[in-house]
Order: sequence, then C-alpha cells, then structure tokens
Amino acid sequence: IVQYNRLRYANILINRPVLILVERGTKILRTGQEEWVIPAGGCIALAQGEVFDVVNAADGESAYEARWIAFEPETVAAFATKPGNSRPFEHAFTIRRPHQGFHDAFADCAQAITEPGSIPTEIARHRLGELLLWLDLAGGRFAMPKPAGLSDRVRDVLSSEPHADWTSAGLCTTLGVSEATLRRKLAAENWSFQSLLIDVRMSIAMQLLQSTDLSVLRIAEAVGYESQSRFAARFRTRFGFAPSAIRGHIRPDPKISASSSPSKRTGYPTP
Repeated sequence: IVQYNRLRYANILINRPVLILVERGTKILRTGQEEWVIPAGGCIALAQGEVFDVVNAADGESAYEARWIAFEPETVAAFATKPGNSRPFEHAFTIRRPHQGFHDAFADCAQAITEPGSIPTEIARHRLGELLLWLDLAGGRFAMPKPAGLSDRVRDVLSSEPHADWTSAGLCTTLGVSEATLRRKLAAENWSFQSLLIDVRMSIAMQLLQSTDLSVLRIAEAVGYESQSRFAARFRTRFGFAPSAIRGHIRPDPKISASSSPSKRTGYPTP
C-alpha cells in the first residue's frame, strides 16, 4: 500500500483476519473509544468482523507505505486449536517493535503469496502458520473465525468479478438462493444487493489505487464503470475524497480528508 496524502477512511469492515506491517508513515485506527497508533516498523493485527476508522499518514514528503496479509478462515481455525501463549484479542493487537524473526516470517509469507508457484503450497501454508506463531509469542492470537453470513458469501462472489454486469437474479443463480431470500437475509445484515455491489467495487478500487500504477480510467473499468466521472463521483460519495487524492495528485494537506456521512461499511481489502 502506498499513499501520499493523509486520508481518513471511515467505517472500514475487516472481513478477514489481517496483519498490517507499517514501513513508512503512521497508521491510526479507531473504534468506539479505543485508538491504536502504529508507527513505522510496527505491526497491527485486526480481528475479523471489526469496523474501524482508518487514518494513513505520510511522513513529510515521503509516502505512507505498508504491507498486509489477510488470512483465510481455514488457516486461522487450524492454528486456533493449538495451545499457545496468548488469548484471542477482541478488536486489535499491536506489536510496536516486532522481533527480526517476525519481519523475516512476514517477508517469507509475502513472497509465497505474491509469487505463487515459487514454493510448494504446503511450504506456503507452513510459513503462514509460522507467522501466526510469532504473533502468538508476541501476545496476540486471532479468535476462531465466525461463520460466514450471506453478505460475506455475496461479497466473495462479487469480488471475484467486480467488473461483471451483476444483477440480483444472476447472483441468486450463482448462490442457489431465491431473490426473496437474498433480499431478506441481506436486509437482516443491513445490506441490499445494490449497496453491497457498490461497496465491493469501491473497496477493490481503493486497493488498486493504493497498490498499482493503473490509471483511474483502467481502475474504473476494472470495477465495472465505463464512465470515469461516474466512478469518481461514486468513490467520493463513499470515502469523501477523489481517487486522485490517494496517488498524491493533491499534495499533502494538513487537514484529514473524510466523508462526513459514509453510507456503508466497506470490506476487504484493508487500507
């Protein structure tokens, strides 16, 4: 993740357990009355299902930079059954000065993920387990994953093809449920099909803006928008600032940009 301005992302839903290692700048997370500040070199683990306000702050003229690893529920569940040195944390757990071994394990996991096929899958899984062990030795442990709700299943399906011309009927066919069931169950989780589709697309767009050099037009197309202006308007409605703000086209502002009334929580990827 690379970001040039100090920006605030409101109501970010963490729908996978995630580890974030801050390399430059500062990350600030808030939920309720709690706040976590992670300086460069520090790491934070975020629990599944939590919702945070997130501030990424660049350091002077240098960009904010961080790496993150999201864990599949099966990986966390397998580790959660093993005896350890710590209890599961509720919201977040910070490691201000991780051991060098932690950094090494993080780098090994990142390599296994970003270079699929470079090592056997079994070794990659072992590396993920080693990273979770380092977290446990530091005093933190992810809780047993919660059962996936329908909105989680929908989010996964939509995320696989965010550019597709999704309809409620087409999604129901994929999931094997009726439209009435879809509406009822999503409403019970405070979502609608359309609001969840928009949220997924904006979440993925945010990640692409932070982690690639793709143009705004190409990113708009990647998440299903033929019109760059319509995409930018939708992005601004959700986050409170233009897509270009992440890239540094608007140089650092002393004020934090934020949406005054974000409409929905956004899921992974985590900014």
